[in-house]
Amino acid sequence: MTDELVALLNQHRLIELSHDYKEGMPVWPGDGRFFLSSAETFAAGDGNYNCQLSLGDHCGTHIDAPAHFIPQGKSIDSVNVRRLTGRGRCLDMSHLPQNGLITFGMIEDWEESHGEIVAQDIVLFRTGYDKKWRCRPDHAEFMCGWPGLSAEAAHYLLEKGVSVFGTDAMSLDCADSKEYPAHQAVLSADGMIIESLARLYSLPSAFTFIALPLRIKGASASPVRAVALVKRTA
Repeated sequence: MTDELVALLNQHRLIELSHDYKEGMPVWPGDGRFFLSSAETFAAGDGNYNCQLSLGDHCGTHIDAPAHFIPQGKSIDSVNVRRLTGRGRCLDMSHLPQNGLITFGMIEDWEESHGEIVAQDIVLFRTGYDKKWRCRPDHAEFMCGWPGLSAEAAHYLLEKGVSVFGTDAMSLDCADSKEYPAHQAVLSADGMIIESLARLYSLPSAFTFIALPLRIKGASASPVRAVALVKRTA
């Protein structure tokens, strides 16, 4: 069985969907930034090299747990990571204007062309904002104006049995949202949200998605290494 799985994996390309973690990377205003410093070095005579990291749990490409918005919601160490591996569906919404909303009708139209979204699908929204990702002080364009998921569309997908949502923007809700309806809908339904994904433009409409968070006790989110497996073409 192991050999069969390895052979199957070798028939697929692996596409990296996470941003690099580096100092100066953009984070939500008020959230913890990313810092890296040397703990031991060869130059200091330590005989090895290792680093000390400091970062917020919503730094970079990350997964929100229900606890992020929902009192008594699950923290990241308690979520079912099996739900974060499965068929991914990537919906191209990069045509939307600044602060635009992804509506129920848009998702229905997408399904007409690309096939129905079904229970346990992992639904990712391509806004094109990953191409605006820049480190400080050139981060302003990434930090404003992105489109997001409407409450109606979120409920439509939740009713279908979708519980994992993702975006290449900083938030699943649009940039000027004050009530965060997509977060409220998804996280109150015990769902999860993956934000600041990268290279969604490289994906077909269906693929295998894998993203595993760290087991950080009591945290509201975790950095994640997200990848897609796409069948090789001859």
